[in-house]
Amino acid sequence: MNLSINTIRAGTLFMTMFMTFLGCTASAALGQDSPAQPLGDVARKTRQERSAPSHVPAKRVASEDFDGPDASGVWRMRLCTISPCYELSVTLPKNPKWTRSAQEPRPVLIAVAGQAEDPSRAIRVYAGESNDPKYFADGFKRTFLQGWFARPEYFGQSAQLLRDEHVPLDFSTGTVTHFTITAATVKYRGLSVIAGSNQGNFGFACVYREEDSAVGTSICDAIVKSARYQELQSSFIRKVYPPVDDPPDDPPEQDDPR
Repeated sequence: MNLSINTIRAGTLFMTMFMTFLGCTASAALGQDSPAQPLGDVARKTRQERSAPSHVPAKRVASEDFDGPDASGVWRMRLCTISPCYELSVTLPKNPKWTRSAQEPRPVLIAVAGQAEDPSRAIRVYAGESNDPKYFADGFKRTFLQGWFARPEYFGQSAQLLRDEHVPLDFSTGTVTHFTITAATVKYRGLSVIAGSNQGNFGFACVYREEDSAVGTSICDAIVKSARYQELQSSFIRKVYPPVDDPPDDPPEQDDPR
C-alpha cells in the first residue's frame, strides 16, 4: 500500500502528541500518589533551621535601628518604607547631661541645675512619627501634641497650641509650635518641630515646667533650632545626554533638467 508523504507526516505527528499525553498523565499520577508532608513536620523543620547556628535572622526595620540618641547626642528618626528615605534629627546639649528614660514613651530627660535629684523637674524631649497616609503635617502635629500627650504615660492632658512658625529645614519646611500643658498641679511649656514627607510625618517636642522657664526656654530653643532634615537617597536619577548637533538642512530643490 502506498502512503502519501502528507499521510506519513500526519501519523508521525499524532503518535508524538499521544506519547507526550501519556508522559504527562504518568507524571501527574506519580505526583498524586506521593504522600504529602505533614504540617507538623514542616513546622518542626522550620524551627530546627531557625535555631541552627548558621541561621541569619531578618534585619529589623530602619526606624528600630535609630531608636534613641547616639553617643554624640544626635537623635535621628527615619521614614524609609520606600525609596527615597527621609531623616529628621535634633542635637541634644552636651551640658547639662541627658539620660534616656526606661519607661514608655522613653523621653530624653535633661536635669535642671539644682534639681538633679527630682526627675519630675527634668526637661523632657519626646519623639513621634507616623506613616498614616491620612495625616498631613498639621494633622500629625495635633495628634502628637494633643492626642498622644493626653495619654497617662505622657501628661494626661492635651497641649494647648499657642502659635506656629514655619521655618526652613535644609531643603524643606518645618513647623515650630509653641504650646502649654496644664496638668493637675503643674503647668508646662514647650516647643515642637514637625516635618513631613511623602512617606509620613515625624517630629520632636521639648517640654519643661513653667517654673523652670529661665533654663528650659533656652535649652528647648537650641534643640529645636538644631533640627536637620535630609533625604538619604536621591528620589530620581538625572540622565545626562551628550549634546547632539542639529541635522543639516535639506539641500535646495533643483529644477528637473528634463
